Amino acid sequence: QHHQPQRSHSAPEATLHHLDESVAGLEEVDLRYNNFHLPESSFTFLITEPILSAPFAVGLVAYAVSLACLALALQNEIVKGTDDNKYAIAEVTSTVRIVQYLGVVIGVLMDDEIPTGLELIGKGLEQNKDGDKQYSMGRIFFSSLLRISIGMMFLTCLFFVVIQESNVLDIFFDVLALEFVENIDDVIYVLCRRGFFSRRLKIAANQDNVIQCSSTASARRIRKWSKRVIRVVYFSVMFVMCAGLSVITHKQPTGEYGCTSIVVQFGDEVWEDAWVTLDSQCSVDSDCNANQKCFQGNSHENPFCHEKRLLIFSHFNGLYTFNGIEAERPKYVEMNKEKGDPYKSTTPAGIKYCEEIKSWVFFHRNIQTSLDSKASNECQWLLRSEETEDFDLVELSTGFWRLWDGKIVDDYRIDIDCAECSTDSDCNYMGTCVDEPGDGLDSKCECFDGRSGIFCQFETPCDVIRSEKDPNTTLNIVKDLDQDGDSITFIAVYGRPIYAARMQGKPYSLMRNGYPSQEEQYFAVEYPVNASVAVAPHKHNEPDQYDDDDFFEINNQSVAFQQLMKNYTFLLRYTGSRWYGQINDPNLSSNSFKEEEYHAFWMNSFSGTGQEDNSTLIISEATTMAHPAGVDFFEMRRRNKVFEGGVFDYDYSQYGVLIPLVAHAGAGFFHCNIPSE
Repeated sequence: QHHQPQRSHSAPEATLHHLDESVAGLEEVDLRYNNFHLPESSFTFLITEPILSAPFAVGLVAYAVSLACLALALQNEIVKGTDDNKYAIAEVTSTVRIVQYLGVVIGVLMDDEIPTGLELIGKGLEQNKDGDKQYSMGRIFFSSLLRISIGMMFLTCLFFVVIQESNVLDIFFDVLALEFVENIDDVIYVLCRRGFFSRRLKIAANQDNVIQCSSTASARRIRKWSKRVIRVVYFSVMFVMCAGLSVITHKQPTGEYGCTSIVVQFGDEVWEDAWVTLDSQCSVDSDCNANQKCFQGNSHENPFCHEKRLLIFSHFNGLYTFNGIEAERPKYVEMNKEKGDPYKSTTPAGIKYCEEIKSWVFFHRNIQTSLDSKASNECQWLLRSEETEDFDLVELSTGFWRLWDGKIVDDYRIDIDCAECSTDSDCNYMGTCVDEPGDGLDSKCECFDGRSGIFCQFETPCDVIRSEKDPNTTLNIVKDLDQDGDSITFIAVYGRPIYAARMQGKPYSLMRNGYPSQEEQYFAVEYPVNASVAVAPHKHNEPDQYDDDDFFEINNQSVAFQQLMKNYTFLLRYTGSRWYGQINDPNLSSNSFKEEEYHAFWMNSFSGTGQEDNSTLIISEATTMAHPAGVDFFEMRRRNKVFEGGVFDYDYSQYGVLIPLVAHAGAGFFHCNIPSE
C-alpha cells in the first residue's frame, strides 16, 4: 500500500489557519465566560437584595458616605480659590508639572467605578431572558448610575487636587487618599462578608450573584459595542483631563495664577557701605573720583566707577510688576514712583528666586555687596527670604527675612501685598475694582474723586500746609497741569504730593532754633537741668564748633550754595518711608520735574557720603501717611561722612543726630490751612 505524502500548508494558508483557530478560540472564551459575576461591592446589594432589606440600606449608606467624603474634599479644594485665582491653581516647577500629568493618568487608571458601571449596564442588556435568574434592568441602571456618579466625583476631586498641589509627594498622597474614599463600598462589602455587622449581611455578601448572558448574535453585538463604549469613555476622560491640565500648565509660566503686580514696603533699615555702580566707565581707580574704585562687576561687560553710599531700603518701596520667569518662578521689577509705569532711563531693582540659596531675593544690578567677586552674596542679594520652594511672595512676607548691611541681619520683616483687587472692598469702598489687562494688572482700583493710592487708601491732601513754628510760613502743593490722563491733580511720587515754597535766606521758620534776633532762645528747647553750661541739644561737645549748625556751616563753604541761599525752592517730598525737606534750585517747577523718573536713591535724596546730596535740612519720622500734616519732623545734624574730621570719631545713626522740631511727640510740625469759603 502506497501512502500519499502529507501535503504541507503554504505560509499564507498556515497564517489563515492559525488566525481562524485564534478567532474560534476567542469566540469560545466569550461563550465560556458569558456568565458575569457581579462585583464584590455594596453596590451589588442594590441589584440583588429587596429594596426594604438591610443589605439594600447598607448599599445606600455606603454610597452616601463615599459621596459625602468626596463632596467635602471637593468643597475643601474649591474654597481655596480667590476672585483673582478662582480655582487656587498653584504655580509649580517643571518637575511638579510632570507629576501633575502622571497624577491624572494614574488616577484615571485607578478609577474602576465608571468602567464597571458601564460594563454592568452592557451585561444587563446581554442578560439571557430564558436564564434561571433574572435581575431587574432598572435596578442595574440605578446601581450603575450611582457607581458612575462616584467615579465622576472622584475624577473631579482628582483634577482639583492635582492643579492645586505644588509638591510631588503631596500629589501622590492625595491621589491615594481619594482612591481610598472612592473604594469605601468595597471595604464595607468585605466587612459584611466576614460577618462583622450581622448574619443577614454576611449571607447577602457571600452569595454567588451571576448575570447569565445570552450567546445570541444580538447579545454579541451589544457586548462588542459596550466594550467599545467603555474604551471610548475611558480614554476620553483621560484626554479631557490632560487637555484641561495642558491649558493650565501653558499659562502657569506666564504668572497667570499669581500676582502680576505686588506692593513692597521695606522698613527703615539702611546699609552704610553699599557699593554703587556709577555711569562713568574706567580702566583703573585713578580714572574715577576720590573715594571711588574701578570695578567690572558681574552684571556689566566693561569696568565702571563704584562708590560707597548709604543704602536706605525704603527708597525702593513701591510697585513691582511681573517681568518674566527665572528659576521657574516669576520675577518682579520695580516700577516708577509716579503711576507705576516702567522706568525709561532709571535702572530698576528686582525681586526674584535665587536657585543657589533656594530663596527669594531683593537685588539691584547696580548695587554690589562686595567688589571681591568671591566675597559677593549669591545673586547679589540685599534681602533674602528663608529657604523655600514656595511661589507665593505675599505669603512669604509674613515670615522672617534676612537683610544685608555688611553682615547678615536676621529676623527682618517686610510687607508684600498683591497690588490687584478682587472686590470693591479691596479698594476700601472708596473706588471700584475694574479689569485692566493692559496695565500689567488683572484688575485694579478705580478711585472715586478725592481718593488716590493703589487701594484708594489716601484722601485728597490739603493744598496748603503751614509751619507749626510760624503760621505765616506756608508750602503749596505742586500741581500737575496735564494730570497725566488721571484724576490726580498734583505731582505725586511714592503716591504722595510734593509741597514747595520760594524762599531766600535761612529758613528759620522751618528750623528749631530761634530767629536771629532771639540770640540764644531756641524754639521749644529745654536746657539740661544739671548742666553747668547751658548747651542747646544740637550743639556739639566743643562750644565754638558749628556755632550755628553743621548744615549751613558745611554748605556755606561753597560759593554756589551762598548764591543759592539768595533765591531757592524749599521742597518737601516723600521718599518711601520719610518726608524730606530740601533746599533746591529755584527753577524747579511742575514742568521741569520729571516725576516719572524720580527715585529717592538714584536722585541722591540722601546718601550720607557726598556733598552733592547734602541738601536735606529736615526729615520726618517714619510714616505711611498720605501727607505731611500732623507728622513729627526733625532737624538733621552730624550726618555726612565726607565732612568728618579732627581727632575724634563720632558714631551717629544713619540720619545723624535728629533734633525734634516740636516739644512733644505727635504734635506734628506741619498743619493744613483750611481754605477760605
